[in-house]
Amino acid sequence: MNAPELIQTVECAYRGLGRSVACGLAVFGAMALKDRRKPLAIIFESPSGYGKSAVVQMFFPTEDSALADHAYRCDKFSTKAFVSHSANVSREKLADVDLLPKLKNKVLLVKELAPIFRGREDELKESFAILIAVLDGKGFTSNSGVHGKRGYEQDIVFNWLGATTPLPRETHHLMYQLGTRLLFYEVPAVEPTEEELLAYAQREDTGQVEMVCQLAVNEFLVHFFKQHPPGSVPHQAIVISESSARNLTRWARLVAYGRAGLKYERDRDEWNAVARHTPEGAYKLVNYFKELARGHALINGRDEVNPEDLELIADVAISSIPGHLRPLVQMLRQTASVDSSECEAILGVTRPTARRYLKELSMLQISALSKGSPKTNEPDLVELSEQFQWLRNGKP
Repeated sequence: MNAPELIQTVECAYRGLGRSVACGLAVFGAMALKDRRKPLAIIFESPSGYGKSAVVQMFFPTEDSALADHAYRCDKFSTKAFVSHSANVSREKLADVDLLPKLKNKVLLVKELAPIFRGREDELKESFAILIAVLDGKGFTSNSGVHGKRGYEQDIVFNWLGATTPLPRETHHLMYQLGTRLLFYEVPAVEPTEEELLAYAQREDTGQVEMVCQLAVNEFLVHFFKQHPPGSVPHQAIVISESSARNLTRWARLVAYGRAGLKYERDRDEWNAVARHTPEGAYKLVNYFKELARGHALINGRDEVNPEDLELIADVAISSIPGHLRPLVQMLRQTASVDSSECEAILGVTRPTARRYLKELSMLQISALSKGSPKTNEPDLVELSEQFQWLRNGKP
């Protein structure tokens, strides 16, 4: 079974999940690249019940599967598990429970990550600080009053597939402040029709369908790694042309601009964006996108990145900016402008909120804003800024 056949198998069983599984395959495919220096982390994001966890579960090693040599399943995850300081475990035995060394040259699979993206700000900061260090690929050490300094100072590179419900805007803002090494993939929320739900209710083989997909993914990846063991494929063996490189560069800049932090000031009862902070450097994003595109090409048996690989990068790039801005960017790919009336309808928000969202998009310099008059109920309107006009013409 080749990659397109595998995706078709998944799509027949789970309508709308084929492209998400293709993204997961690309993350595994990137493990075959030689001399990798940083982990590649993709988090699937969707509301509850739309398949994000099902996608991750398809990559779980089945019983006695050789995929266990390349994947590590973790059902209950805490960032503190990377390097443990548990007071209930002796220092001599802590290495046995540390997660980080178990991940080297594997893909970490976590189907529920929502808890690490929610909670008190101090808890989130602690979790993200650990994630940033671990996802730099240089190991991780930490200190505690119980066990002193513990950890690993050698390179430990792995990849990561996880799943979460949609992130709050506050979490995106906090990740910008601390720095982020995470990319996201928005799983399409394909709402079933009544007839589709009825057909599902009348089926008695849903568990079997899940197993068929999981077995197919396992079989495909085991065969893939026999042909391309981890760290065996030189990067230059998968050619990225100049035009493809420019495409990747532009998507990386979109992510950097799209998730740049905004400064807010209070005006009466509302907080309004008044300035944009400096965007993150796009260099690491370019590297992530190069690895993901090459991983997708490898999975599909190609030695050059092509438009199909670049469309995956587009999906990941748009998914990696805050959720309330994604539909606006998607619309601006299709039409010359979006006004606040359309924004209300797309996002299901009030007119004042729609105006704020359009202002934020312009503050991030992705669009240019034309203000309407609230007194006459004239809508605000945004068009793509000059540097992102390539989104509109479809030729990055």
